[in-house]
Amino acid sequence: MGAIDDFYSSMQRARGFARVARYEIVLHPPAGLKLPGGAAYSNDVSIMCDSIMMPGHDLNTSPVKFGTEVERQMVTSHKYEGTIGATFYLDHNLDLKEYFDAWQEQAVSTDRNSVSYYKTNEGDFNYVGSMEIYQLTSMPTTITTITAREDTSGGSGDHRTSKYKHGMEQESYDTHEPIRTYGIRVEEVFPETIAGIEYAYATADEVAKLSVSFQYRKWKEIEPENT
Repeated sequence: MGAIDDFYSSMQRARGFARVARYEIVLHPPAGLKLPGGAAYSNDVSIMCDSIMMPGHDLNTSPVKFGTEVERQMVTSHKYEGTIGATFYLDHNLDLKEYFDAWQEQAVSTDRNSVSYYKTNEGDFNYVGSMEIYQLTSMPTTITTITAREDTSGGSGDHRTSKYKHGMEQESYDTHEPIRTYGIRVEEVFPETIAGIEYAYATADEVAKLSVSFQYRKWKEIEPENT
């Protein structure tokens, strides 16, 4: 029982396990990119993210042997592994697909077959943006509002209502507030691959999704603002 108690105490100190279904992404497309719905549409794209892979980090090693010693692996460099794969729910008009199509068009014109420079003469990026990926948790909280309305009475469930003089009413309800516990900022991001969409009559009740692979240069840990 000692090991189980230690494990339980460790999880209590850590406030539980990280859940892979609790995450948030924030996309920052390149400045000047003409997007369907304007720059604010990036918020909708972030909400529509069904899944994403937080990127890894590798250390490159090389074998070294001195005299008769046993060979050892020594670090020679490092790299950021692979691309970032993500899937997004598609909206009715496929505006989300148009969003990524426009981003790719910023990199290479499909009409002229011309590739954009990585940076402008002013030093700004032409077609790369950035991305933030956060691990989320939640904590119970009570939200209270005070409104001016006609006197009422009652309340049920999690709602608790109390009368105030002059028609003021206080209403409280319990909820769970999302908290960012860990985050990374991915730099120089662009959608390298936009996968095709497969249609089939047998999948009439399924929601269409779009798979996107993001290329990037590097990432670094950031301190979440609300921790």
